[in-house]
Amino acid sequence: MMKSIAYSITILLLGGCASSPMLSYNNDGSSPSLTTLIADKSCDASFQCKVLSIGERPACGGPSQYLIYSNKSLNEDLVEQTAAQVTKQEQMSNKQQTSVDVCKQVLPIQSLCINKKCEAFKTK
Repeated sequence: MMKSIAYSITILLLGGCASSPMLSYNNDGSSPSLTTLIADKSCDASFQCKVLSIGERPACGGPSQYLIYSNKSLNEDLVEQTAAQVTKQEQMSNKQQTSVDVCKQVLPIQSLCINKKCEAFKTK
């Protein structure tokens, strides 16, 4: 009986942690990079695999890259906020550039869970 109560309390406490954004900081006190946040690409099913568009191409607009990640064990709100910060920084950097680069084509990607890992593939 006591064991089941302790188990229930643990589940409730852990559930509360999942709903609040948890940001672990790097050793130097800075917030983690986007690639660090989405490094764990483990998955059980393809619905856990997501595509994130970030950045902005200066010559023609649209995202500068697409990244895949798994939402299995991360805070999606934190990932989206960090991606928005990266995009905003890139937009500001683009405004400061005096020369305009040739518009490079960046094709959208899709993601699937293959061998318990989110993998990207390009659509044709």
